[in-house]
Amino acid sequence: MKILLIGATGQIGYALVHALAKTGHEITALVRAVGNLSFPESITVVVEPNFTGAVFERLLPEADCAIYGVGLPEQFAFDKQIFERVNLKLLQTFLVAMGKSGLRRLVYISTYEVFAAQNGVIRESHPTAEPDGLTPYFSAMIKAYVEVTAFAKRTALTTIHPAALYGGLDTSGGFTSVIENMLNWRVWKLPVILPGQFPLVHAESLAKAIVLALEHEGSFIVSDGMCSLKQLAHTLHRQVRSYVPPEVPAGLAYATAAPIEAIGRALRIRPIFCKVQLDFITSGSEPLADHASQVLGWKPWSLEDGLRQYLADRAELLAARPA
Repeated sequence: MKILLIGATGQIGYALVHALAKTGHEITALVRAVGNLSFPESITVVVEPNFTGAVFERLLPEADCAIYGVGLPEQFAFDKQIFERVNLKLLQTFLVAMGKSGLRRLVYISTYEVFAAQNGVIRESHPTAEPDGLTPYFSAMIKAYVEVTAFAKRTALTTIHPAALYGGLDTSGGFTSVIENMLNWRVWKLPVILPGQFPLVHAESLAKAIVLALEHEGSFIVSDGMCSLKQLAHTLHRQVRSYVPPEVPAGLAYATAAPIEAIGRALRIRPIFCKVQLDFITSGSEPLADHASQVLGWKPWSLEDGLRQYLADRAELLAARPA
């Protein structure tokens, strides 16, 4: 196929564009800037500083399939409207352009959290979560998923719902940044960790799943499995000399989250942690990826293998990371 990848400079997109380069597909990557990134020679890179309807309308008719991977995975931002603009409004602009193009194959990358948890687990068959009362990030992502599924009446649609990412290009201040804090002994950025189970997926593991899903319609949760910060720290420490922060009770972290976040917002300094991050770490809901394994033949990575891969790629990834 001729595939148009929209969003190839983020943590997911950069891993995906390298995975797609190993297939027989003809890949065009639409990016706002290249920076220090290194793209495979077989990839056609189109640089457009602004993603507009006109840009989409120019490129979409030339493709057999579009992969939409634009979005802000970071759940904290000083500008609370940015999630609505980037994760929802830009998608709406894209869908209008796709509707005009005649293209009838779309792969949309979302999050597993658009589905409601039931009895501690999350499946693709579960109803969509209600956006009311949620954080701006979650609200925008749920509304965007609803928009995409409504659009699916006119196209063949695949939706990918990853767990929290680690590994790959560190662009979101997420768990790869946590790993870097441990590797660099940045005690001031990660003074403590707290208990709780959450799902993780390595960027390359996710990219493999997306490539396998290109020929399948439907929704696919992609998660390598549940993890804890303690498990992450000790698994990394077994492979390389790294910092293992002390663990504190969740109640203590919650008691200090509000003032820390308030001070950070007042000073325009990113807080070391905030309530939405604590909620994620302690939620305990498990997204099940058995559908992806059964239909796509995808296999999750172990945490040991994922960390080993990140350490092997780390020098190249750090060199490519945006300043």
